[in-house]
Amino acid sequence: MLSKYINSNLLNSSDRIAVGVSGGADSMLLLMALLEKQKEIGFYLKAVHINHHLRGIESDRDSEFVRSFCENHSIDYVICDVDVNELRTLKKKGVEESARIARFDAIFNEMKLEKLNKLFLAHHANDQAETILMHIFRGAGISGASGIRANELIYRPFMNLKKSEILEICKENNIEYITDSTNAENIYTRNYMRNVVIPAIEKVYPNAVEMICSFGERCDEIQTFIESQLDMGLIVQRKDSVLVREEVFKSLKFVLREYLKVSFQKIGIYSDIEQKHYEMLEQLVHLPVNSMMNFPHGAVAKRVYEGIALYKRHAKKIALSEHQFCEGVTVLEGYGQVKVEIVDSEDVIYGDGSLYVDYYKIPVSAVWRCRKKGDVFAKLGSGTKKLNDYLTDKKIEANDRDYIPILANNNIVFVVGNIEISEYVKIDKSTDKIARITLTQN
Repeated sequence: MLSKYINSNLLNSSDRIAVGVSGGADSMLLLMALLEKQKEIGFYLKAVHINHHLRGIESDRDSEFVRSFCENHSIDYVICDVDVNELRTLKKKGVEESARIARFDAIFNEMKLEKLNKLFLAHHANDQAETILMHIFRGAGISGASGIRANELIYRPFMNLKKSEILEICKENNIEYITDSTNAENIYTRNYMRNVVIPAIEKVYPNAVEMICSFGERCDEIQTFIESQLDMGLIVQRKDSVLVREEVFKSLKFVLREYLKVSFQKIGIYSDIEQKHYEMLEQLVHLPVNSMMNFPHGAVAKRVYEGIALYKRHAKKIALSEHQFCEGVTVLEGYGQVKVEIVDSEDVIYGDGSLYVDYYKIPVSAVWRCRKKGDVFAKLGSGTKKLNDYLTDKKIEANDRDYIPILANNNIVFVVGNIEISEYVKIDKSTDKIARITLTQN
């Protein structure tokens, strides 16, 4: 009875189940086990196969195998074609990560279309051990060391079975399957972990896979406890942003990291946020109001009075049209607005989120615009350098630099966003007219 490998508590008759089927031994055993369980419980089942088109004829062979099997066994199925190479170009990620993203996007899209409420995948103990080790080697914390974690949407009933056990069950039950030839290619990280690292460890520790998985379970218990201690009232969801209240930054470091991870997730960012980014946010909370930092995937963090606001930058860049520097409010298309006020010297409050300049030192021909090739900037107290080099020093990512409005005359830059003013326009003893510049982003 293959159905014994599926816990009945995971399913009920009203469920509409998606099962990922690659055609390999793991997924074919899962499909057969679910078919048996379906006869007992009566839920709806649909097989979802993803053709990544990465292995040419072999990829099409896999799709045809799944198609033929499902039709011969009267199983509802869908073959989803994805373009991994296009995604690699757009996301600038490796083949493995791009394939994973494309695969899950396609599956979740199918689930939405067909109103499928649960996804069953054939990950097993070896997969879990590989994942835990890769996360540890990448510098992960407790969350990463937990490996593949359970959730209310994705079910993985084979997590207690080793790959060798799955192959033996398939053999005993005459379950047909196909083999991916690239599984033997150690140029991929997971394959190297699977084919080289873990077998080497097992020569010394024969039960290494079980012990690594057991370690992951203990980490998961700790992670679950940490998450249960979070006061979600300290993370406020707003229309287009998330407010991380200042009290969060008084937490213990490992708790703070969890708050910040959840905050990024709330704006739709689940990857590429590393320890250095958490440290940047810790620094930001000590900077003046309106200070900003840029993060992967277009995320922006802004120091506000209540803490840190996190949001995703709009995909549209600032319009290239130029706007003359003048008093009052000027709308900067695609960014927000800039307000220029004339103030007295006693109104100058450095660190309040605004910038202060000598009004008469700014040429009448100066304009607000995007950066251009050849722009140079004289940082306060230092010499002139290329604007791009200055932005590099400020650790502003290349993809974010076109979003920053600058005030310039020809290629001489006087103001860089709400970040800094040039040495050329600073206030000194000879200043007769002071301008307060406040940039507000939409």
